[in-house]
Amino acid sequence: MFGRTIVPLTIAACAFAMPVAAQAPAPTTPFDGTYTGVRTLEGTMAGPSSRTRSCPPSGPTAPLTIVNGVARTAWGGTAEGSVTPQGTLVMHAPNGARIEGQIDGHGAVTGRLTSACSYQMVWQKKGK
Repeated sequence: MFGRTIVPLTIAACAFAMPVAAQAPAPTTPFDGTYTGVRTLEGTMAGPSSRTRSCPPSGPTAPLTIVNGVARTAWGGTAEGSVTPQGTLVMHAPNGARIEGQIDGHGAVTGRLTSACSYQMVWQKKGK
């Protein structure tokens, strides 16, 4: 009778231990982190003679976060995209904006945001 009790208890113990053993740490990339930055208004896509009143002015921009190679920032909703192992960044926002950039070895991101307005974007990784 004692042997019959041990078998189910052993099976139950193994079943509870399996999910813990199956969890692996999430992968990280060298670009993961939080970046603070600024945007510089270049103009509108309608041309240099168009008014830029509806475009947010130059100044600080929302932080850029990169987690496991996935990049996000607040722009036109949440712009989201990916970072390649070489540091190329491409994000798209729900409002149609596109952000393309490059991350250098010092944690600086330079790029351009294009939508109805065009901006030069520069972020720097915090802690660098």
